[in-house]
Amino acid sequence: MILPVLIAAIPAFAALSLSDAETRATANNVDVKTALTTVQQREASLHVARITGVPHLAGDYALSPQANAANTGTVEQHFFSVGVGVTINDLIASSTAVRAAAAELLAAQRNADAATLAARQNAAKLYFAALQAVAIEGLRADAVAGAQRDRAAAELRARSGEAPHLDVVRADVTLAQARADFARAQAGKADAVDALASATSISPATLATLTPSAIPTLPLPDQERAIARALALRPEVAALLATMDAREADVAGARRTAIPTATIQGGYQSGVDTGIPVRGPQATAHLDVPFASPSGAQVASARAQVDAARAQLAEERRVLTLEIASAIRDARANDAAAVAAERGRDEARRALEAVEIGYREGASSSLDVADARRTYVQASADALVAEYQRALAYAVLEVIVP
Repeated sequence: MILPVLIAAIPAFAALSLSDAETRATANNVDVKTALTTVQQREASLHVARITGVPHLAGDYALSPQANAANTGTVEQHFFSVGVGVTINDLIASSTAVRAAAAELLAAQRNADAATLAARQNAAKLYFAALQAVAIEGLRADAVAGAQRDRAAAELRARSGEAPHLDVVRADVTLAQARADFARAQAGKADAVDALASATSISPATLATLTPSAIPTLPLPDQERAIARALALRPEVAALLATMDAREADVAGARRTAIPTATIQGGYQSGVDTGIPVRGPQATAHLDVPFASPSGAQVASARAQVDAARAQLAEERRVLTLEIASAIRDARANDAAAVAAERGRDEARRALEAVEIGYREGASSSLDVADARRTYVQASADALVAEYQRALAYAVLEVIVP
């Protein structure tokens, strides 16, 4: 993993760090839980495969009528036998069955790792979306306060006869728009905070306090090297490689189904035959040769599954290549966008301050003030969004680049 070297100082939740959010969200994620239960199932299947070729204990009891040697009626023939039996086909197929089950277990484990990565990435998106919504709400609240100051200034100038009453009307319109934007920002904040709180199983009330926080970011990796590492180390690729190995084992197992079924059982038998007690060693061999074997069709079916897994692997590699390249480009673009947005916000703030001074001195109109404030608020919102999008881009890179 690439070590973090850059630090982005942005407000974060005092009660929940990004790392804690990823950990808690992963523990609560249904896809991760489902993947882990699949791992448990595959472990049980591997155990079953390992014991399939183990000889089994067999016991039999038989009772049947039999003619009496003295022609005085019938007597009972009964036998009890106990011994050990084994199916030769199970012994032959055991190695391929174990190989397939072990590969399926490895695929399940890597799929669980992939589900964990996806859960961490989603948690990062929820985390920064909530922080962004909180910041936007604060910005909209400041915009309302600024619009109220503009209205007070317009009313003061109108009373003194320095400006027409129309300035007050315009200021009321701007204030109403600011309050509407603030109401929408409050709803957006509540939605984003609730989504994060639900994913991490904490109370939304605990996310009410922000604190300055140093968010680690990563140096942008070389794109070609990052893609090569992802194709070599990402769990999605490892899972599909293990799946292909399991399907190849299925092909080998399907070929062995052409072998006739053979069962051998040996032990000790005790009973009565024609009224005479008998006992001694006992052995049974059974061979079953079908007229029509399904082996060819089973091999073809297993081979088709190998081809399907190979196609899925090629597609996964293609998707990962695009994902890593896109993530690096997004991070680079978000860097540039954040710098430009911060510069635009600073320029808009200076323009607003100049227009406000001009309005107080009669050099600017109320339209100039309203337009300058809208421009500043929008530029500030753009800067906030760019700032959190940049932080998110680096957080995503930390997750998806091995």
